[in-house]
Amino acid sequence: MNTVVDNIRTVYGPTVAKELHEFSMEEDKLKFKLTGWISNVNYNVKKMVFLLFINNRLVDSTAIKRAIEHVYASYLPKGSFPFIYLSLSIAPQNVDVNVHPTKHEVFFLHQDSIIERIQQGMEEKLLNSNASRTFYTQKLLPGAGVTLE
Repeated sequence: MNTVVDNIRTVYGPTVAKELHEFSMEEDKLKFKLTGWISNVNYNVKKMVFLLFINNRLVDSTAIKRAIEHVYASYLPKGSFPFIYLSLSIAPQNVDVNVHPTKHEVFFLHQDSIIERIQQGMEEKLLNSNASRTFYTQKLLPGAGVTLE
């Protein structure tokens, strides 16, 4: 059986897959459970990849996306963005899918509080990831920089 990371590797490539950290949290008070994979500070691209599933349905949440961009802004170079895969489970009666005609954009009960907890969790995960930046270098062969006249 393929894991989420296997599927990400297949669709988005091995570069992103090796830079992912598992991310999960559960909050009884706000009645939500979150699992997912977030890129570390070594990975960044020009356009954010944000995959959000709420109750196993692919949706969009501008508020969550903005909150995540805010967290990563202190870690990534300006104009760079992370890869985020989140699966959020919320009681169905707390989700409002009637925000957009295609039912793609959603709002949910206690949205601000849940987003704040997600931000805090991501901040902790990134701070405690203990991954230093990785820089790849190439060795210059002896005499390669010499021009012949």
